[in-house]
Amino acid sequence: MMCQIETVQLGFCISNWLCVAVLRTGGTTAAHDLHKMEREINLTQLQAMKAAFDTADEEGTGELDLETFKAEMAPHLGQDISDTDLVQLFMKIDADCGGTVDWEEFTNYVFLRGAAAADQQEWKFFPQDFRSKNDPATYHRDNVTKVYCTPGIDKYISCGRDGTMRLWSPADLSLHRTIVNGPAWVTDCVYMPTARRLVCASADRAISYYDISRGVYDLAGRVKVTGTMGVPLCLSSAVGEKTEQENVIYGDDSGAAILLQCGRGELPARVLKPGDFTYVHDDHSDWVTQVSNIHELGLVTCSLDSTIKITDLSRCKVLHTVTAHSRGVHCFAHSKAFSLCASGGLERDILLWQGNTNRQVGEMTGHAASISHLAIDNRRCQVVSMAADNVIKVWDLRNHRCIQTITDLDWPSQEDAHPCVMMYDTARSRMVTAFHRLAVWPHMRVSDDNAGHEEPLVAALYNNTFQVVISGDESGTVCMWNIHTGAREGNFKRCHGSGRLTAMTLDAQERRLLTGSNTGELKMWNFNSGTQLREFVHHEEHVEYSALLFVHDADRQSNLVVATGWNHKALVWQDDDVDTVSEYRMFAGHREDVQCMAFQAPHMLATGDYGGRICVWNIFTGERRCTLNHEAPEYQKAVEQLLFLRAPTPQASPVLLSCGGDGGMRVWKMGTRPALLCTIRAAVNRLDCVNSMCCDAQQGHVIVADTGGHVRVWSLHPTLHACTTTAAAQACFTQEQDLLLISSQDCTVSLWSLQGGLVGVMGKHTWTLLDPSTWQDAKGVRMPASIRENDETGTWQADQDQDELSSSSDDEDFQACLQTTPLRCAGRCMLSLGSCVPAEHEWASPADQVLAMRRMKGDRHATIAAMHKAVASAKANVRTQGYSALTLHEACALPEGSVGRKSAVKSVATGGKAVQAVAAQ
Repeated sequence: MMCQIETVQLGFCISNWLCVAVLRTGGTTAAHDLHKMEREINLTQLQAMKAAFDTADEEGTGELDLETFKAEMAPHLGQDISDTDLVQLFMKIDADCGGTVDWEEFTNYVFLRGAAAADQQEWKFFPQDFRSKNDPATYHRDNVTKVYCTPGIDKYISCGRDGTMRLWSPADLSLHRTIVNGPAWVTDCVYMPTARRLVCASADRAISYYDISRGVYDLAGRVKVTGTMGVPLCLSSAVGEKTEQENVIYGDDSGAAILLQCGRGELPARVLKPGDFTYVHDDHSDWVTQVSNIHELGLVTCSLDSTIKITDLSRCKVLHTVTAHSRGVHCFAHSKAFSLCASGGLERDILLWQGNTNRQVGEMTGHAASISHLAIDNRRCQVVSMAADNVIKVWDLRNHRCIQTITDLDWPSQEDAHPCVMMYDTARSRMVTAFHRLAVWPHMRVSDDNAGHEEPLVAALYNNTFQVVISGDESGTVCMWNIHTGAREGNFKRCHGSGRLTAMTLDAQERRLLTGSNTGELKMWNFNSGTQLREFVHHEEHVEYSALLFVHDADRQSNLVVATGWNHKALVWQDDDVDTVSEYRMFAGHREDVQCMAFQAPHMLATGDYGGRICVWNIFTGERRCTLNHEAPEYQKAVEQLLFLRAPTPQASPVLLSCGGDGGMRVWKMGTRPALLCTIRAAVNRLDCVNSMCCDAQQGHVIVADTGGHVRVWSLHPTLHACTTTAAAQACFTQEQDLLLISSQDCTVSLWSLQGGLVGVMGKHTWTLLDPSTWQDAKGVRMPASIRENDETGTWQADQDQDELSSSSDDEDFQACLQTTPLRCAGRCMLSLGSCVPAEHEWASPADQVLAMRRMKGDRHATIAAMHKAVASAKANVRTQGYSALTLHEACALPEGSVGRKSAVKSVATGGKAVQAVAAQ
């Protein structure tokens, strides 16, 4: 049975300890397994679907919209398939989120789903650190230029700039033999299986043949290229169709491909003469960087002139020229299983093209430097690429997604972390790289154990359209979870490369995912396939994004992407249908890092910063309408979370909730003259603060989570928007029950009932959402005891300062002078869902609290800035409080725990004397 999730909305903070979302469960839909339907499509059905597709395409555009798709394709997809299932299927097929699907998108989706079902396990490369049996003197004295293996020689062969070729045992990488070819660089080598010759080319224009038939590797012949010909750069071998004689083909620096008809027994060495060689072609205008004889295609050569040429070797005639590249091409690889080629070069992207038609069929984007080497594993449908910056990426050939990235930090030995060359050993399923010596990365199967995250969570979003939970962690791993069972339905990793994921949100239609990083990247994804749709760029100083919003305005037919972060500004882009959106607007008005924002239709945008300032803007005009301030001690002013509650009627005013570093939740009435209605204690303990807040779609409930790991829920009374007094506003917050989706820094996403019942942890447990007997703790018997406010935990008093509100001089209508009355509120926390900081590690002082919370963001500059303010504020009261203020130097030296930024910090009471800080796990 499937359960329809009626409402959800999520609030989160970048330094979140807990992210919460409220889920309200409603009626059920028809029982139907959509994934089973997708797997059972056979060839006959596919042919019938093609005919129906062509019939439905009356306009001849080759595309179907949603309504046409549902009307014409539903009979071919199953009798019991529901309208909801059809909508979900259409959106999954629509890879570019353009609102239409073509036949290519449909078949790609069907085949990819089938391939994914056939192989539920993924393969990755893992480093193998051999205990070297070689003396360092046996390594190459200069960079390796080629690493090569062939079934005819059960050894790895490396060619170097030191003029040698070295043979290594594949079992343990021990050195087997060193062949000294001469003083010049060895540029390439190839094996001739029929003649049993190992051939190498060198920079002194020599091509040398070594006899390996008796295992002695003696020099059997050598020829030298004449002065009018180019230097041999790359080699291949080919057998003539008529003569059945095996010959060597080389590409040179003049752009020619030349077939040699001599040299295997030429001793002493001699210069090539007319008749010893044949020009296959000389159509390249720059260096030939790779030459390969591919049986299905012919002789393929690539060049720095940006072209790839396919030649009929028997007629020495160029058949096709691939011009898809705009800059020089360094390498290519052919996949017999997929009948396509991958090529890469100076432009940093890997292009996929069909060899028989030269039509480009795909592109893999992600490298930051030019591509130097490519290899294809046909068995596992993967492409391996290496760039000039030594970064190696592994791509899924079926969906063009990057599934693994290997950087210099992933190598077991830094001596091998800067490889010059790379190859893939198909026989042993391993990648081999070399710098001065060889390194091996076995291709190993990773069990699909339904696991999700290994890093602290940034956010968890519920998608009602696809009925999945989308979660993202700091490493950039994004996972999709089935809300009805808890099973993982897909994932993609390193969405920002080596950068950390810091913020994410969905678009208005819940079709696309927006992610932001600490490096200032902002990308839009099709989260079903992991395909990047577009990128939003800016020209401001470095910014770490802390919050993202997608704003849809139907009246203006406008879609806006809003991002804010640690540059004191908010950036606004129009969601244009281009790969890179570079035009943007900027809202400047904050003096501190902006930590959160919220939007209320039709045009009200609120942003909150670390200094306690809340700016309210018109998002379409950029006008700043008013400014609100949190009045609190210096180190407790930060605005951690913002949330708008919409007005129930057009005449009523919306309500803004803001949570600060002092643990309070302020309730603002955003009318013509904005006013603070009341302040409610939201965090459980004195030194905790709210770092996540959300409400349901009906806005009948507000849920907050604090840094102590506690969750509180209020049921809002409908009269809240009509309140004019503090007491009336406070009375609108009462406790209620529902379901919660919680993500936390323990790397888990879990589903709870508000009675404290644990439905389960995504990826760890399985359940049927409508059957409580399948839940982990349906009755909440393992729930911690409710926390009650008393004098020990402390009562809390509302702000009493009269200048809580400061107004913008731009509009006199928003000027206000507000007086608030003292309020003591002691709402109860219904449940505690676990604390990220052990109870015995309580904060010793307010200064320590601010230090640890800023360290959660992982930015040392932010840590130092926050600590400087905390020390300045705490020194005045250090003797009366009995705590010492940590010095700036000591703050920089604080260690972090092995599990990441979870360190709690203690300080020792010394009557005002500075002491060394102690990190406690």
